[in-house]
Amino acid sequence: MSTRTSHRRLPHRSVLRSALPLAASLLLVGGVGTVAHAAPATTPQPPAGSTAGTVFANRDLPKNRLAAHAGAGDAFTYWTTGADRVARLSTGAVQVPVGRAPAGGWPIVVWAHGSRGIADRCAPSARPTTGDRDEAARWLDRGYAVVTPDYAGLGTQGTPEYFDTETTARNIIDAVRASRDVANGLARRWVVVGEGQGATAAIELARLATRAQGPTLDYRGSAVSSVPVEFDTLIGGLGPSSGTMPAGVSADVLFTLSAIRNARPTVTLDPYLTDAGFDWLDRATRLCADDLTRDVAGTNLGTLFRKPLSENRELMDAVTRSHMVPIKGFTRPVMMAQSLFDQNVIVPLSLRYLNDARTADRRVTARTYLAVNQQQFEALSDNDIRWFVSRLANR
Repeated sequence: MSTRTSHRRLPHRSVLRSALPLAASLLLVGGVGTVAHAAPATTPQPPAGSTAGTVFANRDLPKNRLAAHAGAGDAFTYWTTGADRVARLSTGAVQVPVGRAPAGGWPIVVWAHGSRGIADRCAPSARPTTGDRDEAARWLDRGYAVVTPDYAGLGTQGTPEYFDTETTARNIIDAVRASRDVANGLARRWVVVGEGQGATAAIELARLATRAQGPTLDYRGSAVSSVPVEFDTLIGGLGPSSGTMPAGVSADVLFTLSAIRNARPTVTLDPYLTDAGFDWLDRATRLCADDLTRDVAGTNLGTLFRKPLSENRELMDAVTRSHMVPIKGFTRPVMMAQSLFDQNVIVPLSLRYLNDARTADRRVTARTYLAVNQQQFEALSDNDIRWFVSRLANR
């Protein structure tokens, strides 16, 4: 089995983007829940000689935007690449703990978030959720700098690369590069903690990062949770006879179909949609993940489709090619954590993936937790993930 194409991912919510003008003052946090925007006539182009990971603009995070235990922080815009391998601007944030950096600098934890929505206001660097703030505070309190990338197209011009695992992984590498130019006292060592969409990118990084990061970074490994896989199987099973799904999974379906419909003009999706389908895909372009998940709960997905999506070969090819998640070929350790009552993935598929990966590659550690809700799962898994990250970062 190929190390690149062993499992397909089911994303954890985040996608389509409306075009957003950019300028040096754009995409940088200007207050609580807001982003300062300017409107140039054309999309900026990277300066001659600039590379992925080059900073385009940055500014200090105001105190009311800092997570607990942060001494300082910056919002920044940086160059990366999209799924089409064309230079794109993306945004992110970096925060450092209170106090003086240790010898060698603060080790970096990248918070590779799950999907947050596709509207500009949903980008974590502009509007972090409670979960984003709590995750940053947790690692800052433990003595790590925290980098939170938005991923290309989320909060910037173009469609988010929600359905492309490798592109999201490369966005993360470029965000880490940029963060070390923005913030003082950051170490070369970096570890990724990811959930959902971020989990699949973090797993891909365990295969890719040591070759792609360059000489200035030292990637140590990834800890992931709520791992979504085999999304092509899920999409291919949708049609007029479909029923209800867990609300988080339904939201993922809507975000992903919206992204493909907008980013891939060669994929013809409209003939497969009912009026209700058009309405739900339109909502997916406007609502943040929590709102869409709440609204779609209990919806019969069969009402969205005129005919089975399995008949759309262009769609199925696009989903299959972009949602691959490797099970082996890793160059750094990976810890995979999964709740048995996760409402954001198809749990049997995720458990099968964990078992296959653990069997196929000795660098994989898998943990399952009998948790009745997300809060209990986080409490149970946190000690394991904390120990794993500390060992990798030499803390």
